[in-house]
Amino acid sequence: MFSTIARLRSDNTDPRLFTNQKRIFFFLALSACSALALVFWITTTHKVLVAQNLLESPSLLLWNLLPALLAVFLLYFLSGRALFSAILLHVVWILFAAADVIKISMRQEPLLPTDLTLVKEALTIVKTFPLTQLLLIICCIIFALVLLVAAACFCRNARLSYQARLLGVAAVGVIAVFLNQLVYADRDLYDGYPVIENPYFQVNQYNTRGLVYSFFHQCNIMHLETPETYQEAIYSEKMNMEMTAPNSELPHIIMIMGEAYSDLSENPYLNFEGYADPMEEFGALCAKENAVSGHIVVPNFGGGTSNTEFDVLTGMPTCFLDTALPSYNFIHHKIDALPYRLSQIGYETVSIHPGYAWFYNRQNVYPDMGFETSYFLEDSFDLSTQGVSGYIKEDATMDKILSVLDEHLETSDAPLFSFTVTIQNHGPYENKYGTLAQNFSTDIPLTDSQSDLLTQYFYGMLDADAQIGRLVDYAENSDEPIVLVYFGDHLPGFSNGMEFFDLLEYPIDANGTPEEQLAVYETPFVIWANDSAADLCNFSDHTTQANLPENNCISAFYLAALLTELLGIDGLSPYYEELNALRRDFPVLSELYHMDANGNFLDTLPQNQQVRLDTLIGWEYYLLFDRQVATTQP
Repeated sequence: MFSTIARLRSDNTDPRLFTNQKRIFFFLALSACSALALVFWITTTHKVLVAQNLLESPSLLLWNLLPALLAVFLLYFLSGRALFSAILLHVVWILFAAADVIKISMRQEPLLPTDLTLVKEALTIVKTFPLTQLLLIICCIIFALVLLVAAACFCRNARLSYQARLLGVAAVGVIAVFLNQLVYADRDLYDGYPVIENPYFQVNQYNTRGLVYSFFHQCNIMHLETPETYQEAIYSEKMNMEMTAPNSELPHIIMIMGEAYSDLSENPYLNFEGYADPMEEFGALCAKENAVSGHIVVPNFGGGTSNTEFDVLTGMPTCFLDTALPSYNFIHHKIDALPYRLSQIGYETVSIHPGYAWFYNRQNVYPDMGFETSYFLEDSFDLSTQGVSGYIKEDATMDKILSVLDEHLETSDAPLFSFTVTIQNHGPYENKYGTLAQNFSTDIPLTDSQSDLLTQYFYGMLDADAQIGRLVDYAENSDEPIVLVYFGDHLPGFSNGMEFFDLLEYPIDANGTPEEQLAVYETPFVIWANDSAADLCNFSDHTTQANLPENNCISAFYLAALLTELLGIDGLSPYYEELNALRRDFPVLSELYHMDANGNFLDTLPQNQQVRLDTLIGWEYYLLFDRQVATTQP
């Protein structure tokens, strides 16, 4: 094909750099190989093992090479400049690889096609990088642009006719479509290649099978397929069961998801004697009477805040959507979520997020989930006076939570459901809060950089902890029945990746035992009722009846259903009743492992229990796509 195109070259050529099209095509093929080699070198860990794997499965190398090869030829046919096309391919492929490495180091998650839809979010995060990193990024961009301009203006080569170039573009397009259907969309082919270390950890899949092949495979599995056994009528009948309205007064519910909130400070090698304990107020809250605390298993590590929101507020597990898209991408109409259900029994529902309304499309998602009022950065906060390191401070966020609650108590007799996502302690953590003195001691030798990263993170935790104490004081001094729910969205994503977890011997390892693998996704939670709310809801008895596992570890999507059970809000939703029943038998259901009520880890469920999980997955599909909810209160 390419030889045919070469024969169609124009007579008006400049042979100063290349003498014929065959040499140009050979040069382009070499540049594709060079770009791929750079990607492998930048992104591949365990390079020797991966090289051995490629020798055993050489087709993997081909599936990674072909997109680069097609891309460079497409650029050439569009621009007519061989060197320009080769340089542009290298720039794009290097950026591609660097983005993957950065994301893995901070979030233990590889680059996904959906990340390309989050350009605005990424730019917002990049603005918070240290000045030296920003300058380095700017210099690299300028250098790449200079190279591209020079290649386009000063490096000439024999030119194909427009007819030949159009034929080349068409040929590349046809080949790309054919290969995509034959190779990149084939799940069995992709899953058939072996994976070094834990095969369920997506980073290992990318590392072993190659970034390019894995990325383009992900492009083909972003859409959701209807579950095999799904029957809409079955779920419609279940959800149309009559809802039971509570007979008694209802408590106010203040739910907060803390940005990167974790209990990493609880480590035998870290000592806070003589320093402020980053979890003092949280620990005191967990120790109170009428408090239930433990860990939730969230969908992501180091990021993916909206997925944890989705799990908690909808009761639907992100992990079983089988897509790389953020779960909020599937909310395009009113859905049956916790805010909607609470509004149906008389609650006024409010969401607060001191970030931009467009971030993860919350401006549309929150109303669709049943929030009647939403407060965002644009309309309720001032970054110039309330910000630190590009994000709204914890105390300003708590000011808003309490002012909304005060205003509600003054103007309404209805119970309030308030949900807040904090944002101050968002990474990156390099010099996030300026120059700080170390706020912990340790016997483990740490570099200045390592020490500062932990110091910066714990500083943010201290601010969050202080506001937890402030909210608890408010609830304890109030005659109003108030229930507080606080949980973390994910573990922090440090720029040194999992280094701290190894260095300080945390029992957290994506390639370790089942317990260590699951711990990568565990964050603390607490549900506490003040005296008025505990008496009103008979909280203590409901806690006993909830039959939580001994370690109080549950999947995040169970949290809302557990909350309603602890508050004695029976009959709120047939779906919640099913969740609470399932939680008693399998407190944790995840992509990695399932944990039963006795703390045993299972990688597969018995057939009769798999039917229950399949039912849950079908229910999730129904709630997202086929369930039509009422838009007015009964």
